[in-house]
Amino acid sequence: MKTISLMMLALILTSAGSNRSLSKKEIKYTTNYLDSSMSLAFSAVENLSLEQWNYQPDSETWSIAGVCEHMLIAEKNILILIQNKIITDEANRQVDDNDLITNEEIIVGLKDRGEGKRRKTNERFEPTGALKSPAQFIAEYKAARKATMDFVKNTEADLNAYYWASPLGNKLSAYQWTILLSAHAERHTAQIIEVQSSSNYPM
Repeated sequence: MKTISLMMLALILTSAGSNRSLSKKEIKYTTNYLDSSMSLAFSAVENLSLEQWNYQPDSETWSIAGVCEHMLIAEKNILILIQNKIITDEANRQVDDNDLITNEEIIVGLKDRGEGKRRKTNERFEPTGALKSPAQFIAEYKAARKATMDFVKNTEADLNAYYWASPLGNKLSAYQWTILLSAHAERHTAQIIEVQSSSNYPM
């Protein structure tokens, strides 16, 4: 009897320290993607001069500084959305199968910057000139992304059971929103490269 009690106690302690929401495979997939997409963004900006950082091809196009600030704002606010809205309301468990898309469809859809695929962002995600250098962006974005990765690794909420409407027109699970963050970083890294390819970009 004593042996059984000790075994049950060990099982309880082990379970209390584990993530019961996501499989190890899911955690590894999204944290690896979060890390690799962050590294891709950093490689595009880490050696820029301030002239290159602030260069704006035209009045309708963001500078690289603006693109990076938008990425940072989105990273922070989407994590807040997941934590404070998506997984806190039982009503968000309701979803129509026709509203669902796969992880791959999220990635392909968000990374597509082709004709007719560019979207005007919500006003609160617009850059304000707060980021003064690539170094500031790298430091602040790294901290924000670490918060996202730590949340994925440690949350006990069922991230696959709560859904929220996305810019793609479909509802994504809370888990899929973390995948969207990585694809979002890749989308805007491509935008940074577009700015760098413009004809008057300073060399």
